[in-house]
Amino acid sequence: MSTRTLLTTEELERLPKPEQGGGYELDEGEPVYASPNSYEQWEFIHRIYTLLEGWAKANNRGLVAGDTWFEFAPGVVRAPDVAFVPRDRISALDPKHTLKVIPALVVEVLSSFNTAREMTRKIKQYRDAGVDLIWVVDPEKSEVDIHGAGPLKTLRRGDFLNDDKILPGLSISVTVIFEPVL
Repeated sequence: MSTRTLLTTEELERLPKPEQGGGYELDEGEPVYASPNSYEQWEFIHRIYTLLEGWAKANNRGLVAGDTWFEFAPGVVRAPDVAFVPRDRISALDPKHTLKVIPALVVEVLSSFNTAREMTRKIKQYRDAGVDLIWVVDPEKSEVDIHGAGPLKTLRRGDFLNDDKILPGLSISVTVIFEPVL
């Protein structure tokens, strides 16, 4: 029987970068490879990040981070494609290391490398940690699944991403997110 070596957040931070690009996350102490983004995936991430960042800065709402490590629980470190941390949750963060704060919103933009099992696990870890709102963006279907306080909602072109409690005054057109990349 083989014994697994479980890593801490600090050990994760010291792992060498994968030769093929991408990086690692921690899933219950085990390092898991996260592939680099395709150009299309990056473009969708960038659009969402830019819209959230503009809203957050203009309204002094908090921190918007892209592809940044967050510790969601001991041994669970994820790097959501985009995350929003409200101003009232920001205190004594060390920007040179894994952020030890729970975002109010995390956004994951799917790629062909993501599996249903992996995404189900991530969503559970985010919810268990206390993330209020999770957007799972599916470029293949041009849909965004909203995991929040209520039942799962799926938005399509013509709909708007908004949440007056978590993102007051912000409304993002799903159509804009899925405009052609090239």
